[in-house]
Amino acid sequence: MKHLLLCLTLSGLTLWSFGCAQKTTTENVSESSVTPFDAALIDQYNAASDSGYQLLDAGKVDDAVAAFAHQGQIIPTGKWAEYNAACAYGRHNQIDKGIEWLTKAVEKGWDDPDQLKNDGDLASLQSDQRFAALMERAKKTQKDREGSFANGIPDVHAVPSFANADSLDQWATTQLQVFRKNRAAWYGWQYTAALMNFEAERLAALRELKKGDASFDYGLERVRAISKIKSIYNSWGPLANGVIKEVDAYLAANPSPEGRSEAHYRAGLAAYCADHPEKATDAAFATAAHAAREHFAQVQAGTKFEGAAAAWQIMLDLIAAGDNKEQVLPKVRTFANTYKNDEPAMQVAGSFFQNDMVASLWPIPIEGTDIDNKPVSLDQYKGKVVLIDFWATWCGPCRGELPGLLVAYGKYKDKGFDVLSISLDYADKTTTDAYRKWITEKGMNWRHIYDQKDWNGPLPKAYLVRGIPSPVLIGRDGSLAAMGDDCRGDKLAGSIEKALAKTGV
Repeated sequence: MKHLLLCLTLSGLTLWSFGCAQKTTTENVSESSVTPFDAALIDQYNAASDSGYQLLDAGKVDDAVAAFAHQGQIIPTGKWAEYNAACAYGRHNQIDKGIEWLTKAVEKGWDDPDQLKNDGDLASLQSDQRFAALMERAKKTQKDREGSFANGIPDVHAVPSFANADSLDQWATTQLQVFRKNRAAWYGWQYTAALMNFEAERLAALRELKKGDASFDYGLERVRAISKIKSIYNSWGPLANGVIKEVDAYLAANPSPEGRSEAHYRAGLAAYCADHPEKATDAAFATAAHAAREHFAQVQAGTKFEGAAAAWQIMLDLIAAGDNKEQVLPKVRTFANTYKNDEPAMQVAGSFFQNDMVASLWPIPIEGTDIDNKPVSLDQYKGKVVLIDFWATWCGPCRGELPGLLVAYGKYKDKGFDVLSISLDYADKTTTDAYRKWITEKGMNWRHIYDQKDWNGPLPKAYLVRGIPSPVLIGRDGSLAAMGDDCRGDKLAGSIEKALAKTGV
């Protein structure tokens, strides 16, 4: 499906208990829960969505909407059909129709205001006076559906029994595969409810297996489990209160310094992500930042999350600085040099201030092999302006940038401009031959690196890529010319022309 963020019988959550010796029950964490769909049905549902967006990419709006209508027939209670139709009309500035379908999506139960706010396909709708009311309704739906998540991980009334840790892991893997598959059709609250009940059962079973093991920290495992349910890119809503509740219970047990530091780190995440304010002018920013900083400040030096806590502090500094972030950049450079080999720290930095980090660490080399098995390095592009394009064939926003990139390549390639695409496609979904066929059909006649390591490849890690498209423009002399939004859409041509105008190697 195009949307990565990333109905049902609402009668009580059914968890498939593979390898489990007895039935288990938990207190429901939502007023109603979900039943998994058949895997083949979800594949059909996703295929209809993919077909619709392919038609939309080709400019066939009515045919795309028809494909989305078919998607809705496959799983009538699924999340995406009406929303996708709104995106189709929104992308082509048919505002009244877009609002009509978005209203249907919200009335049906759309519970993801972050998606509404950030989806580029809805840009034409976001400026319409009716959009704000739909946002508020989606927020209310999210709050109502997720209210009980503030209670923390639910209690288990009958502990599941497993012979050993391997059988528990096998059951857990199967459960998560089912949930992730169903996420394509479930609403956000349904996926979260499934994970909350799953974690309750998994942790109860693990506690039984770890009886007598002094190294097993059940309270910390609860904190870890609930704080990983939602992404740091999105608002957590009531779940944030659930995290704080678990942290408070854990800290009351007088844990080790390492455990205390991790608990405060995860409480800091919850304090900020409850509303996830993005600007210093947002109403929630001052309160959220203050609460988060108090927790991050209690992460002790030398513990695992020292660097990650420092990264969050800098992120908050950058938000507070607004347009005057130059005053924070010395901190960024010090942080980059201090924690460049600290994986948790780099994950946070790449997520929230990638551009500033890349600038601080520049130059960052590129060493690899292209799809023709020829070595690639930045030295080969000296004297040229080159766009390093982190992307993937499955990425809708990347495909949306492609027409403009093709135009720029055709216009500027004879003036010293080139492109190097670095693919984050998945090896189990896209073979090298399939990738080559795709780029050939689209006319992407420049060099490509596809090492089939997706996000785990050395180049995405070196450039702290946490989302795509992630373009980086390099000048003739190897300097960093532009990044991110300055290399997308209408801004791309201007950035290229500015870089080409600079002389010297």
